[in-house]
Amino acid sequence: MAKGDTFFLRTTLTSSGTNYVSDNIDISAYTDPARGRVLVVDRAFITYSTDGQGPIVPADVVSSGTGSKQMGAQVCSEKQTSLVEMSDNSLFGRSNIYAAVNPAGALSYVNMTDSLNPTTYVAGFIIPTDAIHCGIATGSAWNAELDVGFLFEVHTEKLSLQRIQELLVSLTAN
Repeated sequence: MAKGDTFFLRTTLTSSGTNYVSDNIDISAYTDPARGRVLVVDRAFITYSTDGQGPIVPADVVSSGTGSKQMGAQVCSEKQTSLVEMSDNSLFGRSNIYAAVNPAGALSYVNMTDSLNPTTYVAGFIIPTDAIHCGIATGSAWNAELDVGFLFEVHTEKLSLQRIQELLVSLTAN
């Protein structure tokens, strides 16, 4: 359950062909990890839309005919240069979207695979760094670029010895 002193952080990324696109939300103003003050994510959401903020339509997938596209999005507590594996201890949010257009020119399939989205973290996910890293990538360019929105409900916390131990376990468990 989120604490009463929560606030929201957000960013939006616009796809760029097949390039990995990322942004780091600077949280250093809210934290002092050396003194045990960290940011804790209570809930995280990832959304997909056209770059005009509308729903995804067939023309976003292919210019004409049939075809399909996919995109992956991730959220990490460490800066990345590409999508990472689920075994990466910094990964705390991941979502994939798949869309296909049928011969009639209609969306025949849109599916979001949300292995970690929307996420509510029991006792929160501790961010022991100075940034939340958001990134997106696609194997083949969409006909129109997509916007991927990231929203986080967060609070700050002074870590107790027990919470420090939980953090150490989560950072080293694999």
